[in-house]
Order: sequence, then structure tokens, then C-alpha cells
Amino acid sequence: MNKQLQSSIFEAISDGSQREWTSSEKELIANDSELQNHLKEWLNNSLSDTCWHLINYKIIQKLLADSSMSLDRNLLGKEIYIPF
Repeated sequence: MNKQLQSSIFEAISDGSQREWTSSEKELIANDSELQNHLKEWLNNSLSDTCWHLINYKIIQKLLADSSMSLDRNLLGKEIYIPF
């Protein structure tokens, strides 16, 4: 089940659907530090593609602010523009 949820989490930020994560997906993210790290890296590398739903972006942005992970700190206060 976790693999299927992980797959749908990444699909939501890679396919341009602009889909907000479900409560089950958000719960998995909150409880899986490895998945959080993958999502932080994905955000750092893919924000410019504008596939992030604003709510999903804010979830990972908060995780970035709360972590000591060495990522682009310019993302912390950045507002994103979603064209669709």
C-alpha cells in the first residue's frame, strides 16, 4: 500500500495535474522521513516546472523550514506561481 501511495504522491507533482495530496498521502508523508527527504529534493529540483499544487508545496516548504537539510534556502520564503 505504501508503494502505491508513494507513487500517487509523486504523480501529483510530476504530471501537471495540480492535484492536492489526499489525507492518506499527507499522513504517509508526515510519518516517513525518507519520503520527506525525497520530496524535499524533488522540490529543490523541480519547482520551476510548476507542477506543484500550492497546498503540497506549502507542506514541503514547512518541512524544509523545520529541517537542517542542506537545500536551496531560497525556497523557504518563495511564493510560487501556478499558471493553471
